[in-house]
Amino acid sequence: MQKIFCFGSEHFPGDEIAKALAKKIKIYKNFKFVLAESPHEILGETGEIWILDVVKNCKDVSIIQNPENLEIAPSLTCHDLDLGFFLKLLHESGKIQNIKIIALPFGENNLEQLEKEVLELLEKN
Repeated sequence: MQKIFCFGSEHFPGDEIAKALAKKIKIYKNFKFVLAESPHEILGETGEIWILDVVKNCKDVSIIQNPENLEIAPSLTCHDLDLGFFLKLLHESGKIQNIKIIALPFGENNLEQLEKEVLELLEKN
């Protein structure tokens, strides 16, 4: 079963929707939605990795496959390193060959519509 790591924070309005969606879907066909608390959780993954997360400046639910398209947020401490950093690191090291990020528009909170669009994307992949 392919894991989809779901990121987000309930402490930041608009950032919690990926986890809320993951709790709603849980399992779909051969995909299992996993609630992730930290980017460190993907470090042991190899091959292909799937992510569900909110993306700023994203207008529609879509899949991002090129890690070069990810912006790395500035970090203030070692603990502030973001998901984009870990994905680029794993990709460049060769541990993961394919990255698929299901990007959810920041600020969108219609779970039913997002669920429909995410499941449609999964059907195509």
